[in-house]
Amino acid sequence: MNTNYRWRIISLLFLATTINYVDRQALSFVMTDVAFKKTMLGLSPDVLLTDEHLKQFRIQMGLIDSAFKAAYAIGFLLIGWLIDRVGTKKGFSIGIAVWSIASIASGFISTVGQFAVVRAVLGLGEAANFPSAMKAISEWFPKRERSTATGILNAGSNMGVITTALLVPFLMQQFGWRGAFLISAILGVLMLVIWWVGYSKPQENVSVSDAEYQYIMEGRDLVTESAAENRFSWLQLSRYRQTWAFCFGKIFADPVWFFYLTWLPDFLITNNQLDRKLDLKNFGIPFLIIYVISDIGSIFFGWLATKLMKNGWTENKARKLTMLICALSVTPIYLIPGIHSFAGVVALLALATAAHQGWSTNVYAMSTTLFPGGSVATATGIGGFLGGTVSMLVAAATGYIVATFGYKPMFIFASCSYLIGLTVIHLVLPALKPIDLKTDRLAAVA
Repeated sequence: MNTNYRWRIISLLFLATTINYVDRQALSFVMTDVAFKKTMLGLSPDVLLTDEHLKQFRIQMGLIDSAFKAAYAIGFLLIGWLIDRVGTKKGFSIGIAVWSIASIASGFISTVGQFAVVRAVLGLGEAANFPSAMKAISEWFPKRERSTATGILNAGSNMGVITTALLVPFLMQQFGWRGAFLISAILGVLMLVIWWVGYSKPQENVSVSDAEYQYIMEGRDLVTESAAENRFSWLQLSRYRQTWAFCFGKIFADPVWFFYLTWLPDFLITNNQLDRKLDLKNFGIPFLIIYVISDIGSIFFGWLATKLMKNGWTENKARKLTMLICALSVTPIYLIPGIHSFAGVVALLALATAAHQGWSTNVYAMSTTLFPGGSVATATGIGGFLGGTVSMLVAAATGYIVATFGYKPMFIFASCSYLIGLTVIHLVLPALKPIDLKTDRLAAVA
C-alpha cells in the first residue's frame, strides 16, 4: 500500500492552481494585443490608436479588473462557507465549472460591458481555488508538513503565469485573442474531470495505507475534528484575533500580487526607457525567469518555516521571521521605474514576486493551524474576501494612476505594503496560536 499518497493530492492541487492562473492570467497578455484594444474601445480595425485611446483603454482595464476582484472577493466569502458544508470535492467542482464557463464566454465578447460581466463570473468561480486547497491540505497533511505542502501548492500560481506567458502570446499570433481565451478554457474543463475522479478524503481512499493514515492524523483530536461545533460562522470567526491576523496577511499582500499579474506585461512592453523592448514573440523568457524564481521562493520560504519549527522554534517566531525576510526582500522594488537595465528590472521583479509567494505560503499555512478543521475554508474565505475587496479598490485606482502618473506610485506602494502588514499582524496577534475550542470560544462570545 502507498505510504506517500498525500503528495499525489498536493500534485493535484498544484495542477488545479496552475490552470486557475492560466485562465485568469490570459487577460494580462491579451490586453497588449492591438485588435483587442480596438474591440474594447469600439474602434474599427483600420483606426490608428492614439495616446488618448491608450489612456482610455487603461482606465477601462482598471475598472474591468476591479469587477473581477469584486466578484473574486465575494466568491471567496461564499465558497469558503460552502466548502466547509458540502465538502472539498463538491465545493471545488462547482468553482471549476463556473470559471470554465466564464473562460469560454470570454472568447465571444465584443464590448466592455460584456467583458466586465464575464470577468466578474470568472472571479466568482476562481475564488474556489485557495479555500478548497487549504481545506484539502488540512485534511491530508499533519501540521508539521503543511507549510511545505502549501509552498508547493502556491508554486502552482507561478507555474500558471509561466504557462500563460509561453502559451498565450503564441496562441494570439496563431488564432487571435479570442482563440487564446477559448483554448485556455479547455484546460478548465479537463481539470474538472481530473478533480472529480482524483480527489477524496484520506479516510475514503483505499490507496492510503494504515501507516500513512495514522501519520496524517497525528496530533489531532478526531472527535473534535469531526464535530459540527467546530464549524464557525462568519460572525463567530470575526470575534477572534486569529481571524484578523490572517486577514491582514491577505489585505496587505493581495493588491500587490494582483498588480503584478495584471500590469507587468503592459509595464514591460510600454516602458521606453528600458534598454530592451518586448513584444509578443519574446514575452516568454523574462516571465519564465521571474516566475520560476517565484516558484523557488514559494517552496523555499515554506520549507524555511517548517525547518525552523522542526528545530524547536515556535510557529510564532518561525513564521514571523520568515515573513520579515520576505517583506524586506520586496522593498527594493520601488527602484524599478528609474532603472534602464532590462535585466535589472527582471531581477528585482523576480526577487519581489518570490518574496510575495513566500509571504503568501506562510499566511495560508497559518490558516490550517490557527483554525479548527471545520472552519479552515470559511476563515480562508473571509481573508480572501477582505483581501479581494481591497484589491478591487486598488485595481480601480491603478488604471487611472498609471494613465496619469505612470507606474512609480504603484511600485512605491508595493515596496512598503508587506512591512506595514507584518507590523499590523504582530500588533493584532503577538503570539500565533490556534483557537482553543474549550476556552477561546467562551472568551470570544463574551
